[in-house]
Amino acid sequence: MAVQRTDFSTLDIGFQFPVSTYSIGEDWRSAYIQAVRDDSELYNQTNLVPHISVLALAMAEMSKNISLPEGAILVSQTLEFYRPVHLNDSITTAATVTEKLQSRRLDLLAIGLRLFNQNNEEIAFAETRFILNYSQRI
Repeated sequence: MAVQRTDFSTLDIGFQFPVSTYSIGEDWRSAYIQAVRDDSELYNQTNLVPHISVLALAMAEMSKNISLPEGAILVSQTLEFYRPVHLNDSITTAATVTEKLQSRRLDLLAIGLRLFNQNNEEIAFAETRFILNYSQRI
């Protein structure tokens, strides 16, 4: 079944994206560690998962539900980590529009993501800001 994407122009502050839940498996952790070429032994000797990899997965899941215009630019991120993430943790992500500014030449959209583990403990918060450029408004 195709996912219904929300167009950015219809978003208002407080809009909540569909909640997504997923497990963090060894395949995801290994692929991330290989992609970023992390050669430390920490993740090989424990069942810990890099927080950034979990946030990357959360952003990928959220992006399935939004259509940003061509030329959108990610301009900043705020990341806060509260608890460790372990292999096979079940992660639930709730994403909300936290800011929307419009001007003559561009728009700014900020989306906050809260991540929870299977015990409903908040493990991380991230806020991502995008500049959405409209050439027709110049």
